[in-house]
Formats: sequence, C-alpha cells, structure tokens
Amino acid sequence: MLVHAAHEWNQTLGTFLKPFTPRLWIALVCACILTGTAVGLLEHRASNPKFASPFYKQLIMIIWFPISTIFFHEGKIRNKCSKVVLVMWLCMIFIVLQIFTATLSAWLTLDQLRPRLPSNHEKIGFQGGSFIRDLIIEKYKCSGAYLQALNSYEEFKNALANGSVDGIVDHLYYIDLFLARYPSEYTKVGPIHREAGIAFALPIGSELLESFSRAVIETSESEFMTDMKSKYLGIPTTYTYKPNQPHPQSLGVKCFVGLFIFMGIVTIAAIIFSEISLRHIDTKIRIDEEEEEERKEQAITFELVQIKILD
Repeated sequence: MLVHAAHEWNQTLGTFLKPFTPRLWIALVCACILTGTAVGLLEHRASNPKFASPFYKQLIMIIWFPISTIFFHEGKIRNKCSKVVLVMWLCMIFIVLQIFTATLSAWLTLDQLRPRLPSNHEKIGFQGGSFIRDLIIEKYKCSGAYLQALNSYEEFKNALANGSVDGIVDHLYYIDLFLARYPSEYTKVGPIHREAGIAFALPIGSELLESFSRAVIETSESEFMTDMKSKYLGIPTTYTYKPNQPHPQSLGVKCFVGLFIFMGIVTIAAIIFSEISLRHIDTKIRIDEEEEEERKEQAITFELVQIKILD
C-alpha cells in the first residue's frame, strides 16, 4: 500500500542521553568518582590542606577537585602522581566527549518517514483494469463503494494529495517506480500479498529451457533494458528512493572497556608508585633524624668530657 508519509525529526528531551546506554552513563559517573577518590587519596597522602577538612567536605572535594584543578585552577596539586591521573582522566573525558558529539549528531539529524495509515480501507485507490479491486474487497472486508480506479502516476499523486483516497494498493514494482519519482512525501507499508503472476511454461526436458532462461536473464539485466525503462517508464538510472534510516545504535560499556581498563591500570600504578615514593621519603627522613640525634648525643658527650677534663 502506498500512503502519505510525514517527516519526523528524532529530537526530544531524551535524545541527548540516547548516544550512550544507561549502563555506560553509570559507568562514566563511577569512573569520575573513582578518579576523584584516587586523586583525593594521593593528595591526602601528600598532606594537601584541601583534604584535611571533615569527611563530608572531603567527599565534595573528591568530585570537584579534578574539575576545579584543570578548568578553574583552584586546587594546587602536591603529588606528582596526581598530575598523571588527572592528565589521563582529561584525555579519557576528551575521547568520550568527541564520541558523544559524533553519535549525538547522528541522532539529531535522523530523518524518519512515518506512514499515515488509513483508519479504514473504504477510500482506497487501485490500478484501473486490474484484479486488485476484488483483492481489496476480499482482504480488507470493505464495501467497495468508495474504491477508485487510477490509471497513471499523476492520478496516484493527485488522489493522495487532495484526500480522495487514503492509500493506494498496487503491485510492489509499480509502487517502487512511483517512489522513485516522489521519494520525499510517500512511503510503502505492508503486508505484501502473494498472488498469481505471469510465467512461461515449457515441456519437461525441453531443449529450449536453457537457452530461454539465458535469454531472459541477458535481456532483463542488459543496459538496453535499463535504457528502455528510463525512456518509456521514466525510471531514473540512479535509484533515488531511500527507505527509513535505521536508528543509530547507542554505545554501550563494551565500546569503552579498553579505555576503562587502561585508566584503571594507570590509576592503580600511580597509587602504588606514590606509596613507594612516600615510604622511601619517610625512611630517608627517619634515617636523617636518627643520624641527627646521634650527632647531638655525640656533641653532648664531648661537652661532658671537656667539662670533666677542665674540672
């Protein structure tokens, strides 16, 4: 059936969330929180005063600190490993943002042809002189009083435009030819009814079967047939009719598994390296303090010895 179609742009309030699946949105939020937690842990170990506040303020800093440090230059980073984590976090956000922008543009520019289906099948057009009138009455159980016989594509278009018919039932080939001429305002809807067609019958074992089949194929697929269709039927050589575009696919967690794993490895490695460095520094400070105490004790002992000698 050939019916009117309305252009429907897929732009709604929820369209801005459709590029990513709900699981991916949750995963991104968790990744941001974990990154903030890692930075907070690293800065806390580096004695950053920003993280010396009460616990609830530390939670706020965990979320806000990476953003304020990079974009607003409010926070001061004391741990070098924190810089590595923040740089990797910024790279991840940049990649995700670029993918989100590309996917969102596909959703916003999606143009769908929505068929305007008739409420009943009383006002239906059909090709004049064909058996389709009886088919419509039989299949759709209509009275047939308002069925209209149409004889050309111009009559098809005018009948649909002025509302005298709500749809046109015709052979699939002819509907495709009509859509090749008028692709932007109309569309076809099912179901497709299989009916008897035209065939060639040859005796079983006929010697003409192979030659006849080859001749039919060579004729139907030749450039001469294409030129004939374009000249007498008005079919363009480049078929311009395009069906509805499928909805773009929302990206899921699987698309970013490698990025999440890499970010996790970098974060864990930064925390481990930071702990090793801090312990090494603590050990060095402890050794220096012990040496300083030994020097003081030696100095005190030397002074006592000098006093005894003077006495």
